[in-house]
Amino acid sequence: MRIQDNNSYSKSEFKKTYPKISAKLIDKTLSVLSNESNIFIFPSDFSMIDDLESSSKIIETINEELKFQNIAGFIGCGGENLEIHSRFSQNKDDYFLHYMLQKVLNINVVDLNTNLSMEEQIYQFLIYAFPQYLNAAMRKGIFKQYCRIEYNNINVKGNIDIARHIKRNIPFTGKVAYSSREYTQDNDLMQLVRHTIEYIRLSTKNGQLILNSSELMKQNISSIIFATPSFNLGNKRKVINANRNTPLRHAYYTEYRLLQQLCLLILTYRHHDLGGGAQNIHGILFDVSWLWEEYVNTILKDYFIHPRNKKSKDGISIFSDRTRTVYPDFYNNELGIVIDAKYKKLEFTSKGISREDLYQIIGYSYILKSKTAGVVYPSIEKTKYNEIGRLSGYGALIFKQSIQIPQQVDSYKAFITLMKESENKFKEQWNI
Repeated sequence: MRIQDNNSYSKSEFKKTYPKISAKLIDKTLSVLSNESNIFIFPSDFSMIDDLESSSKIIETINEELKFQNIAGFIGCGGENLEIHSRFSQNKDDYFLHYMLQKVLNINVVDLNTNLSMEEQIYQFLIYAFPQYLNAAMRKGIFKQYCRIEYNNINVKGNIDIARHIKRNIPFTGKVAYSSREYTQDNDLMQLVRHTIEYIRLSTKNGQLILNSSELMKQNISSIIFATPSFNLGNKRKVINANRNTPLRHAYYTEYRLLQQLCLLILTYRHHDLGGGAQNIHGILFDVSWLWEEYVNTILKDYFIHPRNKKSKDGISIFSDRTRTVYPDFYNNELGIVIDAKYKKLEFTSKGISREDLYQIIGYSYILKSKTAGVVYPSIEKTKYNEIGRLSGYGALIFKQSIQIPQQVDSYKAFITLMKESENKFKEQWNI
């Protein structure tokens, strides 16, 4: 079976094709999957995704069919491998997902291998995403935590370890084996990051290019090397297990938690150990609606404000006393434009925009007193601007604007060229 997002398939056929995955995936919420399995959902923090809740499902039963949501990626379990492609993929190639990931993750590499399986391609992207995650975490400073550190010297300042002392210091040499609990940078998490750095440096194509991608990246790597003097390449399995058993949970260290998960994926993938065992479900999934919104942001970011709902940033107040705030995807007060990014099939809808989306953008345009408001969506049709109508009352113009996703192209390079043309046509509409 070839699976694409936002499509429905026969439940009986799917269960016959993927019996093990079906038992662990159908009607399970994202919170259950992220907590009870080794499925990495990008972005891992649901608070970063306005349209995705922890109660959302990847696959939902509707009558006798399975409805796949705005999720793409791969899932494996007991020898079964499920690939969920974007609805714009062609044959085995998912150039659209590939392109959005490259743009959103800001991967400036031209020789990404698109001839790999979807699983291999996504893993390749995760490695190239490492600098972004590392730099984001390091903005909080080097992570510190209390650790039990063992010593064997003459400067006793902790609990004496009798068994270790007898083993190492008999006959007596003047040293004492002891341990102390210290607040240190040289901890399991920073060791995990260090192992990931060394793995990318030694085992990955373009490893040096990735690690030297910016001056900030170089500085952060130097800081991590300095902070982990006890690093030992032979302790990788021990460090991986320690981080698996004690995942970081404090809300302040969200960026470090995401970095921890990414490092575990990078270090364990090659051993087919994502799930800690062949029968455990594992995989990497992307919320495509979130990717679409962030992709549109790469086009509009120099001209529009892009509010963050769950982060309460750059919202607009409904009431004059600022007691309630809403968050359109994009707005520009000078141009008088409000835009919402929708990963929906809008090219063939007779009324243009669904009632819920229409009411939403009308509300945004009224509050901002904008002259124009509408949605931008992906389409297999040509990039075009359609006027839905002018509102009664203060007269804002409602529109929908497509961005064409190329089909039937021979190579990823050709796809990129055509996408650039679509983006330029989109920007021409707004004179940006």
